[in-house]
Amino acid sequence: MTLPLESLREFDIDAGLVYADGDQELYLEVLAMFHEQLTTEFAGLPQRLRTDITTDLARQAHTLKGSASSVGATHIAAAAQVIDQQIKEGKTSLEVELLDRLHASIQSALHELNSVL
Repeated sequence: MTLPLESLREFDIDAGLVYADGDQELYLEVLAMFHEQLTTEFAGLPQRLRTDITTDLARQAHTLKGSASSVGATHIAAAAQVIDQQIKEGKTSLEVELLDRLHASIQSALHELNSVL
């Protein structure tokens, strides 16, 4: 399977390949796992964070930050980083614009991954 990596504009391919030790096949496998996470574990996370910030949702936001970073999904990672930090600071509600940005970044990444996986 050959993935047209250059078509993935939502991803920093070089950063993702660093995590995969330069192994393109491994990176493709990790991208497929990330796609699965976005459609299962993280599905609806921005919407759920609008209503309540539970320990489970805080953990999911933190996990998303790490997962996104490891595949080079920089926009998702950046939004998740801010959310993670705000939760750690004790914020009880998050800015709608931030959650909208996370949602849009997830949708863009899913769209790109759907077209190549």
